[in-house]
Amino acid sequence: MGVNRKYFIQRGSEQTAVDNGRFNVTHQEVDRYIFKVLVPRNIELTYPYFHDGSVLSLADAVRFMGEVQLDKTFTHEETAKMVAYLGALTGEIKGKSLAHLTAADIQ
Repeated sequence: MGVNRKYFIQRGSEQTAVDNGRFNVTHQEVDRYIFKVLVPRNIELTYPYFHDGSVLSLADAVRFMGEVQLDKTFTHEETAKMVAYLGALTGEIKGKSLAHLTAADIQ
């Protein structure tokens, strides 16, 4: 996992059974470290991030993926722009963003 840096080393913790991904279901070696990746719609609302829930903020997830997938350290401004873009993918109900929705808005 991780194109340019090893995910598990970068994460800095011991591997657990959850890190095996689809392998836990199929027991086929080809499925080790294979995970279902969700669409980014409403991603700002679906924390914690990653297969193990190890990252709590979208900004931290963006920074981490920049490092392990692209071998790039994003600036604060680059990270903020990506988080803003991903936040723009949050849906609405009755014209109000799901990110700011209350129970009264649904009724």
